[in-house]
Formats: sequence, structure tokens, C-alpha cells
Amino acid sequence: MKKILYVLLAIVLVVVVAIGVLVTLIDPNQFKPLIAEQVKKATGRDLVIEGDIGWRFFPSVGFAIGRTEFRNPAGFDEANLVQFNEAGVSVSVLPLLSNRLEIGQVTLKDARVFIQTRKDGVSNLDGIGGETQVSDRAASESRETQAEPTASGEGEVVAEGETATGEKWVISLAGIALENASVSMRDDQAGTATALDSLNMHLSQFAPGEWADLNFDLAGQNGAMRFSAQGKTSLQLAETLDNAALKNTELSVSMTEAGTQLEHVTLKLDAFNLGEWSNVTLSAKGQIPDLAFNADGKTRLMVSQDKTKVSLQALDLTSDLEGAALPRPTMKVAVSGDAEYDLKAALASLSGLTVKADELALNGDVSFKQADIPVIRFALSSEEINVDNWTGGDAVASASEEAKPSETANTASAPAGSTSASEQEPDLSVLKQFDVDGTVTVNRFVAANAKLNNVDLAIAIKNGVFSLNKFAAQLYDGTITATARLDANGSLPVYQISKSIQGVQVQPLLVDVAENDILAGTGNIDVEVAGKGLAESRLKKNLDGTIAINFADGAVNGINIPKMIREAKAKLKGQSDTIKDESKKTDFSALTATFMLKDGKAATNNMHLASPLLRVDGKGNTDLIAQSLAFQIDTSVVATSKGQGGKSVDEVADITVPLDITGTWQAPDYAINFKELVKRNSELDKRAKELEAKAKKEAERLEEKANKEVQRGLDKLLGDKADDDKVKEATDKLLKGLFN
Repeated sequence: MKKILYVLLAIVLVVVVAIGVLVTLIDPNQFKPLIAEQVKKATGRDLVIEGDIGWRFFPSVGFAIGRTEFRNPAGFDEANLVQFNEAGVSVSVLPLLSNRLEIGQVTLKDARVFIQTRKDGVSNLDGIGGETQVSDRAASESRETQAEPTASGEGEVVAEGETATGEKWVISLAGIALENASVSMRDDQAGTATALDSLNMHLSQFAPGEWADLNFDLAGQNGAMRFSAQGKTSLQLAETLDNAALKNTELSVSMTEAGTQLEHVTLKLDAFNLGEWSNVTLSAKGQIPDLAFNADGKTRLMVSQDKTKVSLQALDLTSDLEGAALPRPTMKVAVSGDAEYDLKAALASLSGLTVKADELALNGDVSFKQADIPVIRFALSSEEINVDNWTGGDAVASASEEAKPSETANTASAPAGSTSASEQEPDLSVLKQFDVDGTVTVNRFVAANAKLNNVDLAIAIKNGVFSLNKFAAQLYDGTITATARLDANGSLPVYQISKSIQGVQVQPLLVDVAENDILAGTGNIDVEVAGKGLAESRLKKNLDGTIAINFADGAVNGINIPKMIREAKAKLKGQSDTIKDESKKTDFSALTATFMLKDGKAATNNMHLASPLLRVDGKGNTDLIAQSLAFQIDTSVVATSKGQGGKSVDEVADITVPLDITGTWQAPDYAINFKELVKRNSELDKRAKELEAKAKKEAERLEEKANKEVQRGLDKLLGDKADDDKVKEATDKLLKGLFN
């Protein structure tokens, strides 16, 4: 036993003597010039070690180095690319004999990295690798060294972490401490700058298969934006070094910029392992211009074992919003569903998605495939969408109307050569940037106060073309169907629209949409139009096509045509119509017209209104730009029965009265064209006199012929007595009795 103690004491004595000799005879600072020379050869830059290099022997062997600077070439704003005040690392010697690599605490204090790209494009990172040939040769030699098997022998470590004899190595790290580090990155060409003013990181004792604690904090600035972040987690590296796990992870980020403040974004992860579900909670609070938000959410996260898929399950995110940027002063928005991202296919899928904004809710599935032209597919549905609740409805429309005079004034005062707002084409470049195909169904839909049910919509966007493949809905006891196409590939967008409205009750529709009940009845409308250009002026000028209307069993409110006819008749006679207090409407059994759209006008020559009482035929046009009316219609009473309101119209039956409709869409004017009426009445009187004279002349001719024939008959009957005076007198009396 004593011999063993003597041997151990001898070994300790040898080690102590060896360390003493090493410290006495070998000064590590004498290697400074050699180290600087090798760095100069490898990088072309100066390495200046101002502090001392010192040995460290307890509790492990290592070294500590003082202030060190790795210099920039001349012409940069800071002298050093990298600098630090203190660094140190140590390795335990005895465990090496047992294939254990135990690294002590690694420290780096007051480190600073400065990266700059000048306006001429030169960066202080350029040329760090020295001459290309040297770098290429070194890389080649490195690859050859890695490719060659290590020589057999005890204790040699290969890349796989085993000795040449197959013995495994165990690696451990006492910890890492990065204190008060800073990074500055400037790009003078782009005019950008990012700086990390303070970066601290601490990793506790670390070894494969064991949990280690990691925490960090940083603060910095990017342009006018200030940001900070803090985080902590427990980390475990697999013993095979091919996997890692986390638990108790927390990350918090804050940011401030002009008009924007992110008080915090916090993410918490209870645990993370490949192929296993993890519980995630998150929250965010802050504000951007005209919008403040406070959001909370939770979900389950899983990354597949092969690291090709990221899945979210039971996502539940809610946010309270407030600000002028919203259609309402405050809103509550919620998103829920499942999501998956396939890294190989670059495909994100959302299934069972529900998006809520107050009372509005959308449900369905959405997918997004990342590509040069991203591919988006969706199928969404909603119980009710009320657009007016979000756009302000009539209030917005009124504000728009009030703004028109000022807009006109601004256009009039625009400098010569500038494009007015009415001639500015919308930017449709987005139609070339996406491939979209999807459907939307809505049970109840309200827009511009029009109420639709069972809306079924199918749209597609591809290669700069927008297609409305289907639009079908029920409205006001009728149906509407439509298709459309918009091609944005030319100098001006080209569009086509087909629409059919069948069996719609026109009056409640007009009351809801335009607050106007001018027309009532069951309406059918067929629209086939096309055009080029979507600017306001071109939209009206370049619109071509037809609009065919066919209304049945209705009335035109605001005008009583029979009354106007009676008044016209009375005026021609110098009298006045004695019927008072009649309703201002004209009933009809059919109202049809076909409008031709061209050159900014809608014109018709076959307007026809029919009822048991009236016949109305007309022609004319409306200017789509000025919204003016110019129609001429002929109205006539064709019945001899009781008219509207139970009043007799016999006295005006078969009279045709010309009526002019002028004014604007908002305020139409109706007036009898008395000049045309008098002209027509004069022509009728002249024609009547001509017919009367002709009839009289014809009657005289027939009477004369009849007298001759009767006389011839009497002469033949009486023979010689026909010349007797008494007989002639009797004959004349007989003839007068026959023809008078």
C-alpha cells in the first residue's frame, strides 16, 4: 500500500514539476508574432493581440487571451472587423485517457463584429480567404484528408466520434458565456444599417443525452426600428448527435418604430421532439398607425421525423382590434383550424378553417403552393355576409357623392399632360402574379342594400386573366346568373359580361338599392356587354353590347299617362280636365325594350308598353356619362272602358299623344309635346274634312246613279203613261221617299 502511495506522490510531483517547467520556460506570449503571421498569410489581414495569453491549469488545462483585434483594410469606418477584450477555453486532460472530451467554460467578453459595404460595393469581408489558389488548394487538401482513413492506433479520434479501434468518445461542455457582444452591419449602397447593441448568451453544462439550460437576450436597431428579444429553453442533444429536443421554451420580442409599437410577442413551447405533438401558446400586443391589437392563441405543433412536414392542430387565435383603420371602431377577430406545410412540395394547407370578424364568419379549406407563380385554391362558405355593415353602406355612398364636385375641380385644375382620375387605369398586375381557383357560397348576402340568397360563386385567376366562371343567386322572388372574363394582358384590359335576371320583383329591388319606386312589376333582364379599359371614362365610352328588358304586370310610378292625355284633349278644346286627385302611376301588362350600348350611350328604337287601356311606343337614348335622358314616346288610349281609378276615358279613346322624357336619371322630366300634338291634330282635321268631302261626293254620285236606274225602271214599267204629268209627280214623291 505504501508503495502505491509513493508512486502516486511521485506522479503528482512529476506533474507539478512539469507544469512549473512549462510555465517557467515556455511563455505563450512569444507565439503572438507567429499567430499574427499565420493569420496574415491566411486572410491578408492583421491580427493584433494586445492582451496577454495565459495558461490555465486548474481545474483543467487551457488558456486565456486578452484584448484581440482582427483589423479591417484601410478605407472603412471602423478599424476592426472583429475584436474582443477577453476569451478563454480549457480542456480536462485525464478524461482524455478514457475517451472523454470535457471542455471547460468557453467565454467571450465584449466581442464586437463590424461588417460594412461601402458605396463602391467593396465589403470588409472581401478577400478574407487570401488568394483563391491558396484557398482552393487548402480546400482540396482538406477534402483529401477527410477522405483518407486515419491510421490505426490507440486514442486517435475520427470524424464519427470514435477511435480507430471503434471506441466511442463522450463529449461534454461546461458551458458557454457570451457577454456584452455587439454586431454592426452597414450597407452604404442600399442605405441600410442593422446593429445589435447588446448580445448575451449563457449555456449551462452541456453533454449529449443530458438537458442543458440556455438563455439569451439582445437589443438592437434596424434603421429607425428599435428591437429587443429575450429567451430561455432547456436543450438536449441526442447521444448520436443527430437529433435534439427542447422543453420549457419561452421567447419574447418587442419593437418600436415611428407610429408602430410592438409591446411584446411571446411564444411558449412546453416541449419539442421530432414526430411528437407540442403545445404552443402565443400572445401579441401593440399598435401600428390607426390600429391597436391584443392577440392570444394556442395550437399543437409537430415536425415530422424526416423534417419534411410541419403541422398545426387545433389552432385557435383571437384578437381584439381598435382603430381608425377598421371599418368599425372596435372588432374581434378569430381564426381556427388545422394547418400543414410540406417542405418538399412547398405546399401549405389549411383545413377546417374558420375566420370570424364580429358577426361575419367564413368556413372552408385553403391551400397555397409556393412557386414562381404561387398557386392558391380555396372552397369557402358563409351563413351571412353583409357588405354594408363593413363599408358604411349609404353613408359612404353619400360621402362619395358629396366629394364629386371637389374631385371635378381637382381634375379641372390638374396640370397639362397629367392623367385625370377618370382616365387612370387600375393596376391589374396582381392577375399575373397568382394562380387562383376557388368557390364561395353564401346563404344570405347584402350589398348596396340589395338582398341575395343562396349565392354560389366560382372564380379563377391565371396568366393575367380573371374569370367569373359562375355567379348564381336568388333575389326578390327571382334569380340572377352571370359569367364574366377580364383579360389584363393587353395595353388596356378587355372584359366580357353575360348576365340574366329572371322573375325579379322590380319595385322592392329599386326601393332597397336606389330608394326609388319608379317601376313595379316582374322583371327579366338579359345583358351581353363587352368593352376595353376600366378607367371611369373608358368604362362608359367603350362599352358595347345589348341590354334587353321584359317587365310584366307592373306600373310606372310618378306619371299618369291617361290623365295627361285627357288634359291634352281638354287643352285643345280650351277646357280643363275635371277629374282630380288621381294617383300618379301608369299600369301596364308588358314593358319591353332592347338597348344598344355604344359610344357612351344606350339607345333603343323598340320601347313598348302595353296594357288593356294604353299603348306606348317609343325611342331615344340615355347618355351614360352625363346620365341624361332623351326619349320620345307615343301614347294612346285604345280602350273604351273604365280606366285607372274608375274614370271614363271614352272621350280620349284612339287619341295618340307624343310625350317627351328628359332630365336626368335622378330627376326625370315628363312633358307632352304640344307642338307635335297640334300638328298631328291639324293633320287629323284636314284628313277628316277630305274624307267627308269625298264621302259626300261619292254619295251624290251614287244617288244620281240610283235615280237614273229607278227612273229607267219606272219608264219601263209605266210605258206610255210615264210622260203623264200626274204620274211623274207621283214618281218624284216616291223617289224622294226612298233616298231621304
